[in-house]
Amino acid sequence: MSLRSTLNVLYWDYVTHGRRWANRGLWAMAIYRYGRWVDSLRPSPFKILFNKSYSLLSVFGPVVTGVFLDRATKVGKQLHIVHPGMVLIHPHAQIGDRVGIMHGVTLGTTPAHTGCPTVGDDVFIGAYATVLGGIKIGNGAKIAANSLVICDVPAGATAIGVPAKVYPATPLKPAIPMFRKSA
Repeated sequence: MSLRSTLNVLYWDYVTHGRRWANRGLWAMAIYRYGRWVDSLRPSPFKILFNKSYSLLSVFGPVVTGVFLDRATKVGKQLHIVHPGMVLIHPHAQIGDRVGIMHGVTLGTTPAHTGCPTVGDDVFIGAYATVLGGIKIGNGAKIAANSLVICDVPAGATAIGVPAKVYPATPLKPAIPMFRKSA
């Protein structure tokens, strides 16, 4: 990943987080993007120096931002950490594009569930939701606040409860015309 493409993605993170430099979610994403960029460098003395600086940032970053997001995690474009604080994301988790994550969210694994979650595009994860195991969250799915998700959630569905019950997406009904066209 080149420096130019990293800065471009970071700009869109800036836009996603409301164009506010004081947003802690933006700083968590900046540290993450910096770590990914350092990983893409060829071995050199500069890479060693940048790697040491990332190591320092990765220790103090979660304390300051409230978000643990390792550079090994695969994250798409425009991840929006709406309210940073107590957000824990396992390094082997995968997150798609335009995902919204509230505070207190955990994406991880347990001894009983092998693997880590794969989150699709345009997903919203509510406050204090926990997503565990090698499950897949489909595109456009929603996970309600305080839910424990340990099963797959299809695209467009909503998961609610502990353990989460999945409600399929309901198609929108067409509007009833108020006036009929005369023939």
